[in-house]
Amino acid sequence: MTLAAPALPLPAKPSIVELPLGSALVRIYNPSSGLWDSPRFFGPIDEARFDHHPRPKAVHATRSVWYASTSLRGAVAEAFGKIGLIDRFAGLRIVKAQCVGTLPLLDLIGVAVKKVKLTQEIATTTDYALCQSYGAAFYDEYTNTQGIRWRGREIGSINVVLNDRANMASLSPTLDEDITHLDIWSRIARAARECGLEIV
Repeated sequence: MTLAAPALPLPAKPSIVELPLGSALVRIYNPSSGLWDSPRFFGPIDEARFDHHPRPKAVHATRSVWYASTSLRGAVAEAFGKIGLIDRFAGLRIVKAQCVGTLPLLDLIGVAVKKVKLTQEIATTTDYALCQSYGAAFYDEYTNTQGIRWRGREIGSINVVLNDRANMASLSPTLDEDITHLDIWSRIARAARECGLEIV
């Protein structure tokens, strides 16, 4: 099956999961773009899989995204996998945020993807513009969701993107540090080596 453009209307009963209370999301971010919980209103970005911003690429006041992974290794792979290296002194930060509120997500993991008549190609294709058209369709059709959960193409990590319906107060940071922090960097470097990344 080759991934085609979204056929509307989408199936009426997708698989929706709630991020479990107490579970963690990990994100590596650039503080020059805002605090740890600052969503991105500019988009769609070329290789951001589920950006649901309308075209053309611009700041869209009512559409935003916030990407994260459920593990440190996943966050490292998603942040640096495409470029193949990690720069310790790039000024980036890492946040680990605990789920303390309700975050219902469209589930695209495993057999759940069949509920929207797709395959795991939605998570692995590099046709990002097509994935973004699905992101926009999911957002428009499934108004009771606050994001999407899928397995990333880099290492199969569980990833999440929250949309502008999500209440960021549903996440509480338990860690927010520069990636050069001694204890944290050792763990990031180990994850980077496991992911086959060059460290500079």
